[in-house]
Amino acid sequence: MKKILTLAFLSLFIGFSLNAQTPSKAATTVPAEKSKALAKSWTFAGSENFSLEQAPTEAQKNDVLMLMTDGRFRWIYNGNPVVGTWTADKSNTMISLTQDVTNEVFKIKVLHLASDRMKVDYRDKDDVHNILIYTSK
Repeated sequence: MKKILTLAFLSLFIGFSLNAQTPSKAATTVPAEKSKALAKSWTFAGSENFSLEQAPTEAQKNDVLMLMTDGRFRWIYNGNPVVGTWTADKSNTMISLTQDVTNEVFKIKVLHLASDRMKVDYRDKDDVHNILIYTSK
């Protein structure tokens, strides 16, 4: 009987300890040092279709992608704002944006990155490739 009570207590204690160490959903993940090259305010400069650059449409004229060093983001895409947390892979080629409210994840592939210009491939919900061009000061 003593062994059963001891095992039950240990199981309860271990389970509680594991749950206590699980980070909360609201916790912010700070991007890795290498990813901080992405962390800035990017202004939408246009899109690319069949290798031809196109100016922003009326709905896109105020679009931005703000990747903050604290792991938060604000993305205005086609005039619609989204906020949440962001991460990038080790090579800075895939950016994952997770929306706060719905937990929807947006994947953005970085095709080109310079200090003042970034070209990305964003696949929308219809699996359509959108080549987006952003600039930064």
